[in-house]
Amino acid sequence: MSEDSLANSTDSRVVIVGPNHFQNTLLATFIENYSICSCCVMDSLDSFILCHQQTFPCRIALLYDCFHLQQKALSESLQLKMGQLPCEISLVLFNLDRQARIEKQAIEVGVQGFFYAEDSVQTVLKGLAAIFEGGLWISRQMMTEVILEHGFAHRRRKVVAHDMVQHSLTHREVEILGLLSAGATNKCISDTLFISPHTVRTHLNNIFRKINVSSRLEAAVWAADSLFLPQYRN
Repeated sequence: MSEDSLANSTDSRVVIVGPNHFQNTLLATFIENYSICSCCVMDSLDSFILCHQQTFPCRIALLYDCFHLQQKALSESLQLKMGQLPCEISLVLFNLDRQARIEKQAIEVGVQGFFYAEDSVQTVLKGLAAIFEGGLWISRQMMTEVILEHGFAHRRRKVVAHDMVQHSLTHREVEILGLLSAGATNKCISDTLFISPHTVRTHLNNIFRKINVSSRLEAAVWAADSLFLPQYRN
């Protein structure tokens, strides 16, 4: 999804969460002025978790404001709240300090993108377009580090278990997981397999549930470990 297609996306909503109401309201106004995505501001993740199912029946990118974070790590309580978010909600951190180096920790709880304190609002729009397309807004270097480090640890923990337990993925789901692991966006998967974007999202939700992951990155790591085990080679 380009910035133009973000501007034409009526089924997407941006929710900005954080205590700096004035700043976040300005950002919300900018996003709404340069797209037709609806945008709202909330004070806390607790507020969002309580009301999202009744209020937001559409695609959501949740921008969590990190400006107020004092520590250079995500607290256990914050990680728990982030982990409670449904997998169909795209969680993004913004106003992030590059020196904090919390990206790897954040990715493990399902964060799909990062906007830093020095990023322009145009960068935010471009990143949101990629995220609503089903992609990630994470640097290539960071993704490589996470896949290598987390992937090897995951292999040590899980490879024996996967070898003993038959997966329940359908042939189509394996196809989609393979494309996702290669970095394909939802639109690319849709075009490649001649299925609708809605069908792609449905398949991805089913895949995440079946392999017990909550993000595209975790699914890619799982696929790297599991798709080449003996039961997948036939």
